[in-house]
Order: sequence, then C-alpha cells, then structure tokens
Amino acid sequence: MRYRSVILSALLVMAVVVATSCLKEGSMPNKEREKISLDAWIRLHKPELVGNYQPNGGYYVEVLEWGNESAAPTSKNDIGGAPLMDQDTCWVYTNMTGRTMNGTICLTRSGELADLCGTYSYNTHYVPYYNYCGNTNFGLLEGTYLAMRNELVLSDWYVSEYWSGESSGFKMRKGSKVRLYMPSSIAYGEEGSAVEGGYEGQYTLSASTPMIMDVEVLGAVRNPSDKEVEMVSHYIKGGANAIWQQAELTETEKNQLKEGESPLLTGLYYSLSYNPKSDDPASHNYIRPEMSGVNNPYTDKKIYLNMTEVNKKINQILLDRFGEGLSASERSDATQVTHQGVAKVWYVLRFLDGFVVDTNIDEIRQYVYKDYSTKSEVFTYAPSDDDGSADGNKQAIGAWYYCISQMHHGSYGQIITTSGYAYGSTGITGTTTTTESSTGGNMSYYNPYSYYNYYNYYNSYYSGYNNYYDYYNYYNYNYNYSTDDTETVTTRSIGTEILPYTPLIFTVFVEERD
Repeated sequence: MRYRSVILSALLVMAVVVATSCLKEGSMPNKEREKISLDAWIRLHKPELVGNYQPNGGYYVEVLEWGNESAAPTSKNDIGGAPLMDQDTCWVYTNMTGRTMNGTICLTRSGELADLCGTYSYNTHYVPYYNYCGNTNFGLLEGTYLAMRNELVLSDWYVSEYWSGESSGFKMRKGSKVRLYMPSSIAYGEEGSAVEGGYEGQYTLSASTPMIMDVEVLGAVRNPSDKEVEMVSHYIKGGANAIWQQAELTETEKNQLKEGESPLLTGLYYSLSYNPKSDDPASHNYIRPEMSGVNNPYTDKKIYLNMTEVNKKINQILLDRFGEGLSASERSDATQVTHQGVAKVWYVLRFLDGFVVDTNIDEIRQYVYKDYSTKSEVFTYAPSDDDGSADGNKQAIGAWYYCISQMHHGSYGQIITTSGYAYGSTGITGTTTTTESSTGGNMSYYNPYSYYNYYNYYNSYYSGYNNYYDYYNYYNYNYNYSTDDTETVTTRSIGTEILPYTPLIFTVFVEERD
C-alpha cells in the first residue's frame, strides 16, 4: 500500500508539472488555464474531491455538515430544514469565509477570525450575510448561489466514505456547511476581491484567481418583510423600557386615504416615555443574530459581551451630556416639534441586537468605536422640507419623517422601524476608506448626515413598493475625517454595513427650542 501511495503521489506531481507547462502556452484562454490549474490543485491537495466536480460552474464541493432535514419551521414564514433549491423565493442567512488557495483569509463575517487576521473593526457588524436566494440570482456571489440552488454532484465513493447512510444527491438546507473550490469566473472574476467594511480578511484576492469559500446555511425565510415585522413586534412586546405608539400618516396623507384604509404605519413605532434615568439597562428585549458555534456572535467577546453594561454606559453618557430631559408632566406643557417645526436632534442608531450602527454623540463614538478623532454636530431636521422632495434629496429616512414631529423640545424619545421606513431592500454596503493625512494640517470634521440620506423612501410600506429582488446599491457614505497632506499618516476608517430588510432603533434627544 505504501508503494502504491508513492506512485500515486508521483503521478499527481507529474500532472501538476504537465498542467504548469500547458499554462505557459500563450494562446490558451485564461478561463481554460485557470481550470487546468484548479483541477491540478484538487488532484494534488484534495484527491478525494475529484468526483465532486460540479459541471455547472466548474467548481468542487467538500461537505462539512450535511444539514438538518428534520429542522422544524419556527414560524409560517420560516422554511425549517427544507432544501433551499425547492423554494421559489427565500432569503437566507449564511456564514461565509473566503480564502486564497494557499489558505490565507481574504474575507470573513466572523469577528473572531477578523481579530486573528488583525482586521477587526469596532464599526463592523460581524453577523451572517442576508440576501435573496430564489430562482434568480440578485446579489449573491455566483458560486455560493449555484451551490445553494442546485443538487450537488457527489461521488458514490465520497458519500460512502464520509457520509455513510446519506444519498449522493446533496441539497443545501439549514445546518448545511460546504467548502467550495471555485474558479474566478463564479467568484470575484477579473477584478479580484473587493470586500470592504471590516470583512476583508488579511489579504486581498488577486484578479482571475481561484478561491476557497466556506458557506454555512443558518436558516431561511420566505418573506423578509414579514420577518422584520415579527422582530419589531417581539422587541416592543418583550421589553419594559418604553411605551410604544404606532406611527400614523400625516394629516395631509390621511385626507387622501380611500374609505376603509388605515392611517397606521406597519412596523413603525415611537416612544415618548423613554428616559435614560428611568430606563432599566437589562430590560431591552434584544434579538440575537442567527449564528452557530458562538455565544456572542457579532462581537466575539468584544465590547458587547455584557449588553446591560453597554446600555448603562450609554445611558450615563446621555445624562451627563443632556441631563434628564423633561418629565412626563413637563412634556405635556412643552412644545411639540410638529410636522411644520424644526428639531435639533442628537441620536444613537442601533440594530435590534443592540449593536451601535451610528451616532453623532462624540462620547458614545469614543466608547463603542474607540474613535477619538472626530467631532460631531447636531442634526437640524425640518420634516416639512421633505414634502415633495425627490427620494435622493430627502433629509432623512421615513421613520424620522413620521416620528420626529411627535417628539417634544427638551425631551428624549425612541423610534423603532422596519427597513420600509429606513434603508429598505438594498441596505447600505460596508465601506473601508484608507486615507493618508497630515498630522499637523487643518482637519475637516465628521459629517453626521451619513445615515440620514433618504434614498430608499420608495421602499416604505405605505408607498407599497417593497421589492424583494433589489440588490445592493453601492453608495459612498463619506463620514470620515481628512487632513491636509504634508507629513502623512495612514488611517483606516470603516463605514458600517446595514443589510437588506434590517430593522433599526433610534434613541434621540431633541434640544430645547431656541
């Protein structure tokens, strides 16, 4: 047997040599050269996968976890352990880690791995990727889409050797985890990896280069809008920190309703009762992201390990900065912002798992992002200025349009919203900006308007234009600082990703009226 393995190894090496000599032929198309290279690599390093070649896409599959076929749906919207490929439409939660062929990480959604790579960012929300995975691919990496939407070819030998008792027809489902060995044609193509937002890993992937991708399916739902409403309802019903009121259309919009139509806005609520002094830091009904194998999934034991302490710290910062604000009895006599008024707003924007997405309060930025370099400003907001404005020219998201007018000058408040009144089915992609700046030049300050841009107004429930099939639009939300270039210092700045169909919660303080 030892003699036979030596011969086999020699033959594999010869195959690689032959393949390499073929690659030197200048007339060979790049796609064909890459296929020869990938095939030779598999035969040398992963010969057990030779029979797991997928003709549709030209990649190889290694099954790490078969999946949980008996997983029961958690709701009518949840597909449980049903195969992804059998769904006409679904939105899937996936963990993903990409590597070069020599094993170095070029992208990851794991905070733990990012920490090991030295790329961890306090601005990055390390949670599963969430995207449409239906009959047509809108936004998923082609290789991962092909793996989730097709019955994968596994050799009989491979199944009997590694997955005794399973069939050779493998369909990805909840709990499935695979390792894909992909050519660049179904990965990052001729441009190479362009991953940003703290998910980059330690090295970039070169252009026209094969890659290895681990893909783990954590669950899937049929309707992302319904999932959001479930999440918002869970949060406001389970926590004791605020009394919530459902938002309504403006008076002008109510006058345009047809008989029987409701003025209430689905998935949008505000609270006038919130106050950091009376708030119970442990009462927030946060919803943990769907992850596997980690206790504190999106932070991996960084700042959010103890969410109660985070809430306590943020509450204290608010009290130190703005005081206690108006009491309930004082608020009844205070001036309401109204739709025609103007509010100067300080805010903290969080996901429903408690992660701070953005804030224009410096002390909170310093606490959660370890960012001591920026200077924020109050946001002056006039709801009426958004009346009739084009989507891209609106000052703020729909949640603010309907809810800030209900707040009172000198008071705290909260807003919780589905993406229909925020960043919709496209979300915001994470960004990484590397700047070279002067240590002694004039600094331009932090721009607090990054998360107010109301480009996604068409996605609101009221307007009825929700579209499951939109994919990420790539916008440049520049809220970094810069300095004059004399003696330069390199700075890496991260813009936080907001995934499609993601609910948000704002804590706000509206200044006293001038």
